[in-house]
Amino acid sequence: MKFNDLIKTTPNSAYLYNLDLTLNEQTLKKFHGIKYIIMQGSSVRSFVLAQKLAQLFLNINTNFFTPTTLFKTQTFVAYRVDDILCVSHGMGNTSITTLLHNLTKVLYFSGNTSIEYIRVGTSGGIDIEPGSVVLTQTAYMPNLVAGYKVSVIGKDIIYPTHMSQELNQKILESQPHNLDFKILLGNTITADDFYLGQARFDGAIKPKYDINLRNSYFSKVKELGILNFEMEATGLASFCNRAEIPATMIAVVLINRMLHDQITIPTDTLAQYSENASFVVTNYLTAIKNANRHS
Repeated sequence: MKFNDLIKTTPNSAYLYNLDLTLNEQTLKKFHGIKYIIMQGSSVRSFVLAQKLAQLFLNINTNFFTPTTLFKTQTFVAYRVDDILCVSHGMGNTSITTLLHNLTKVLYFSGNTSIEYIRVGTSGGIDIEPGSVVLTQTAYMPNLVAGYKVSVIGKDIIYPTHMSQELNQKILESQPHNLDFKILLGNTITADDFYLGQARFDGAIKPKYDINLRNSYFSKVKELGILNFEMEATGLASFCNRAEIPATMIAVVLINRMLHDQITIPTDTLAQYSENASFVVTNYLTAIKNANRHS
């Protein structure tokens, strides 16, 4: 992990406003020994995943277990299960990068120098069958540039957005061979606008493109090996590249955006699809735990 030495000399750097946490001995002890950070947009999904992991790895009956967040803020939650942290990141790059800066500070000062960030989420596929899971290789902006643009003191800087290919490979190798859904390696577009940024027609503002222009755009997208749209991958990848932290995104496809803008599948099917991405990450964590027991 590559860390910013400047904050060690910054006044009041021990208080993290966005998490409402003071980095005292009690707080650092709670976060010491974390290795795997599993991030999801929703606090509810993080809660449910924490329950699953507690049952899977700690043999805890979830009927008698209610995870308690380690954060004091209502903006994000963090549930610890052994050396795994289930965290909510909200929606969009602004939200996830705010979390990443603060959470990385906590983890660093707690003595955790070998960590992995894995985002588990949902996405819209580009000619991909719903229910499929995409592991992101490189994240693109909607203008089809592989990078993440940040304006810093009056200048625009584009940071690299390659995910950890080693981590992707380990995740792939940990999966059983009898899955009833596909796992695909490919690239991802991260949009800051859920509607126009993802080339939709169903937003409140009428777009300035028509179906022909959109189809032309989607053709260019496919040529770049881009498999899905979502809203956090460039922020995650660029941050972790600079911080030298292995990271990737596991996103299930809920809709084929070549055909639809709105999700029309039944609720129970949607719930099952959403479980596919969680299943991939639990397979990975299970493989790690089994390997550690036999080492």
